[in-house]
Formats: sequence, structure tokens, C-alpha cells
Amino acid sequence: MEDRPQTEDYAKFDPEWYLDNYIGTEEASINMRLDLNIYHRFFSQNPIRGKRLLDVGTGPSIHTVISASNHVDEIFLSDYTSQNRQYLEKWRSGKIDHPKMMIDYVSSLDGRTVTAEEREKEIRQKVKGIVPIDVTSQQPLGSDYDGAPFDIIVTSYCFEAAVSNVAEYKSCIENVSTLLKKGGYLVLAACLEGGLYQVGEYNYRTINISRKQIDSAMAETGYKTIAAEEIQGTAVDAQLQDFSSYYFIVGSKC
Repeated sequence: MEDRPQTEDYAKFDPEWYLDNYIGTEEASINMRLDLNIYHRFFSQNPIRGKRLLDVGTGPSIHTVISASNHVDEIFLSDYTSQNRQYLEKWRSGKIDHPKMMIDYVSSLDGRTVTAEEREKEIRQKVKGIVPIDVTSQQPLGSDYDGAPFDIIVTSYCFEAAVSNVAEYKSCIENVSTLLKKGGYLVLAACLEGGLYQVGEYNYRTINISRKQIDSAMAETGYKTIAAEEIQGTAVDAQLQDFSSYYFIVGSKC
């Protein structure tokens, strides 16, 4: 990984390369199932319900909202980069399908017998918007946001790639929390003790953050933890990134 040029320019982020290498291969899909297992447990074993869900830093993949889609009426996807939002718009319009094996896998976890096509249609119909977001801003959705609060916010491997230190990571939680109603749920996934991850020809930087630091940031920004899990990285991970493990936490906004 060290031999590749490093960049912080997300205009160079290649959504198709990301999907092909992090989700599209058989090895990567097995690895991704570890994440999907945790999202299933979080949403099936805890009272994470509501009308409106915002997925923060969606990227080009909808895997973070497949299980969640059973428990909400409206889904809003968001990303910092225009190319990821454009990719999601193509998916929403039916020009692109999400990997069938992933949707089938989540449906099996959820105990549903629908086809991948039926499940994907359900999710598409619930997606009410695909919007730009900047988690480093005190107005993450911009000045035009109508202020209607969300019941659930999901964010996966986003904050640590957007900031330079732990204090700024905490600020991202604070910024995004302005969009969440009191009593709502923040479902956060993070890479622990990271450094770099590959997308296309480039390495992107993330901060080195620990589970303890994330727990503290959540508590200090007004969340009560209701569930948390940590999983170790795999051999597939090591080919593309240098994180030690992955941390998933659900907090209820006090």
C-alpha cells in the first residue's frame, strides 16, 4: 500500500473500483457479511425504529441500509462526493443493481423470502432523497436543509476519513447530531487504529482512533450506548487497508 500515491482529493474517488474490490468479489462479499451480520443484529435486537433515516457518507453502496429498510418509512442517502451521489442516482433509477448475493444474504438473515429484485425495489421506493453532506460543517446538509429531524442516522467508516484528529472526529458527531431528534439513534461504524485505505490508484488517509476514544466522544456528545461490537480485520482487508479492527456502536441521543 505504501507504494501508491496518497491523496485527500475525493474527486479522485472511483465508485466502480470501490464496489468491484470491496464488495464485488467473492472474498470481499464474505468479508462484507461480517458488517451485515452486525447491522442485522442491531436492528433486530434493539428498538431502532422510526419514520426517517439518514445514511451519512453512503458512498456508492447501499449495504448499510438493507436491514434498516425494514424498520423505517423514508431513507435519505448522502455523500460528500458528486460521483458517489451520481452513482446512487443511477441505482435509484434502476440503471444499476446492487450485488444480488448481498441482498439475498440480508433477506435470509431477516427471515424474508422475497427475491433480491423485490427487496431492492422496496428499498428504492423508500429512498426519498440523495443529498450532499459535509460532516465537518456545523450545517452538514447545508443552509437549505428544512430542519426536519431524523429518527435514525447511520454512518459507516466516514468520520475518520474526513478529519485530522480525535477532537475533529468528536465535532463530526456533534455536527451530525444536530440532524437527529432527541431519543433518536446514531448507528456508527468506524475503523480502529487505521492509517490508509486504497481506492483505485490512490491511498486515502484516516486518523488513528481507538474504541475508548470513540466511546468517550459518543458519551461527551450526549449519547447513551445501547449496543456495541468489535470485529477483527481479515486477510482481504489487509490487501486494501491497514486497520486493526472495526467498531460498531449504537447510541441513543439523550
